[in-house]
Amino acid sequence: MNKLKKKTTYQKISIKEVIVAFIIFLFLASLPNFMFGNHFKSFSHNYFIGYLVYWFLVTLIFIGLISYQKHVLFDKPLGKLNEATRQVAQGDFSVYLEPSHLRENYNDLDYVFENFNLMIEELGTTETLKNDFIANVSHEFKAPLAVIKSYAEALKNEADKEQRDMYTQIIVDEIDKMATMITNVLKLSKIENQALQPHIKTYNLSRQLVETLLSFEKIWDSRNISLEIDIPDNIEIKADSEMMELVWQNLLSNAFKFTHNGGQVKIIVHQNQDGTEIKVQDNGEGMSPDTISRMFDKFYQGETSHSRQGNGLGLSLVSRILTAMRGTISIKSQLTEGSEFTVWLPLR
Repeated sequence: MNKLKKKTTYQKISIKEVIVAFIIFLFLASLPNFMFGNHFKSFSHNYFIGYLVYWFLVTLIFIGLISYQKHVLFDKPLGKLNEATRQVAQGDFSVYLEPSHLRENYNDLDYVFENFNLMIEELGTTETLKNDFIANVSHEFKAPLAVIKSYAEALKNEADKEQRDMYTQIIVDEIDKMATMITNVLKLSKIENQALQPHIKTYNLSRQLVETLLSFEKIWDSRNISLEIDIPDNIEIKADSEMMELVWQNLLSNAFKFTHNGGQVKIIVHQNQDGTEIKVQDNGEGMSPDTISRMFDKFYQGETSHSRQGNGLGLSLVSRILTAMRGTISIKSQLTEGSEFTVWLPLR
């Protein structure tokens, strides 16, 4: 969403307005001479009283004009703003305040209205995202719960031990899936609300990548996936090691998940004076441009055949973590030709 950056401006009284006001004042000051003639020069008591009454009436007229102008230019707009804030407080984010002047003649209240509209637009978007998030979380919890309930009921009536063991393992897997999703949701929430602050320190990235890779040994061994590793020894970075471990776990998990049996996964690390680049490549299914554009959205799973193996939160978590680390992540992919995820972490 485009955010307009506006410099706050204040209305200034122009020289033209000062001259006009001065001319009006001279006219009003000389008007009694035209009204009373030469008698005014005698400065008698009656004419003095008349002079005071004259200026009293002039003052009342000015007060009336100023009050009317204040009502039109200040009180009414503030009343609209007050009513709009009341509606927003009640949860109505469709409020819109129309500026009183054309763009080139905006005053400060017009800028307040425009900034208020931008704020409400942002709040409305946030509210929509929150509602979508809650709906997605509810949906993602219902799926494994339904599976657990189904296999638990089947388990009660199953006599065959092998079948019971299989049902039990499915239930355990679904519970693990729910536990992982809850953990990721909580971590995402903490990172986005800045409740989980990164603890930056220098640590050995090479060792962390190798250890994370070894945790997937059973997967690549059982599916005959070959590895190509180019990780120099003793590459060090400044980051939160626990958060970054989640990044590598999610990227490697995706790489192995979407690589066919007998395929290949590559991990390439390169460091220079500016930062460290880590590439995770696979020659698996690849992604369409539409999938790539939505890959970091919460709960989005581009390839539905693998949806039971994840919950669509991994890459969203990766993106938030790298933002907290002042790093970036990019994707190159083509359908049937594999994917390449590139992480960039600055040295400073």
